[in-house]
Amino acid sequence: MNTTAATATPSTYRFTPLRGILLGGFFAGLADTIYPTVKTVMGGGEWFRPWKGVASGLLGKTARDGGMEMVALGLALHYFICISAAALLYLLASRVKFVPRQWIVLGVLHGIAFLLTMNYVILPLSAIGRSIYPLEQLHIHAFWHIVLVGLPTAFFVSRALATRS
Repeated sequence: MNTTAATATPSTYRFTPLRGILLGGFFAGLADTIYPTVKTVMGGGEWFRPWKGVASGLLGKTARDGGMEMVALGLALHYFICISAAALLYLLASRVKFVPRQWIVLGVLHGIAFLLTMNYVILPLSAIGRSIYPLEQLHIHAFWHIVLVGLPTAFFVSRALATRS
């Protein structure tokens, strides 16, 4: 009985670029969904507050006053951002030779770049109109962005990069 064709082992499993981008973005989005939700609930807030906050980047105060449709929009935007960031990481790492391919180094760099870009470029240009992470707490947020966003994204993207060559 030949089971080789039917059984995929980790060494034969191929991470296509699309698969690496989607898995990296999804797991980064999932980890970065759980953390602020739990943190908000533990602080006495409602679980959906962070996701209305994300939607407010697009719609302003209207999102904070809205209902569950704003929560759904915020979550959809959150995952869109994470998957888009994974796609950008793949494109950058596949084309720029000096970008490291080791997933841990790539994850640290991606987590920091993601945080800085969101805090100092995207958020000030959004309907929120300002950075949300104060400079004196930036190191704490950088740590969590590395762990929750950078490392999961880089793990899957680096696998896709490795199968490319």
